[in-house]
Amino acid sequence: MEIKILKVSTNELVGATILSGKKIKLPSIQDGWRFNFDKHSKTVINAETYVLIRDESPEIVEGCIIFQMVDKKIPYMAFLEVAPHNLASSKMYDYIAGCLIAFAFKLSVQKGKGEYQAQLFFDVLEEKEENAQKLIELYRSKYGALFLGETTLVIIDDSGYKLI
Repeated sequence: MEIKILKVSTNELVGATILSGKKIKLPSIQDGWRFNFDKHSKTVINAETYVLIRDESPEIVEGCIIFQMVDKKIPYMAFLEVAPHNLASSKMYDYIAGCLIAFAFKLSVQKGKGEYQAQLFFDVLEEKEENAQKLIELYRSKYGALFLGETTLVIIDDSGYKLI
C-alpha cells in the first residue's frame, strides 16, 4: 500500500510503502526498538507482520505492526511501534503510527468476520499507569478509538474509515 508520511525537517510529504515483513529483516530490541518483531512475528498465532518504509530508503524500517486475527474472526492490533528515530521532539518522520493504524483498520474491513468486520481491537499495556493513560488518551483523541475498559480499545465505523 502506497502512502505519504511527513518529513519533519522540511514539512513535506514523502512517498512510503507498507508491505509484508516476510522478506525483510524485522526490527528488534537489539536495534533499539521496544519490541522484538522478528520473535513476535513467529510466535503470535494467526498474525501477519507489516513494515512501513520510505520509497527513497527501503532498507530502513520507519514503523512496524503485527496484525492478528483472534479466533480467526476478530481483527486485533497485537503490536505497533514507530522506529526509535521517529520518536519525541527529535523525530525525523511523522504520520507513521497513523498510517499503520489506518492500514490495520483496512485489514479489519477485509478480514473481520461477522459483527467484527470493520472493528480493530487493541490493548494498551505499559509498565507505568501514567504512560498507559497518556497513550489511551492519544488513541481516543487522535484516532477516534473507543475505550472498552481496563486496557482494551477499539476503532470502528466512521473513525476507522476517516483514518483510511
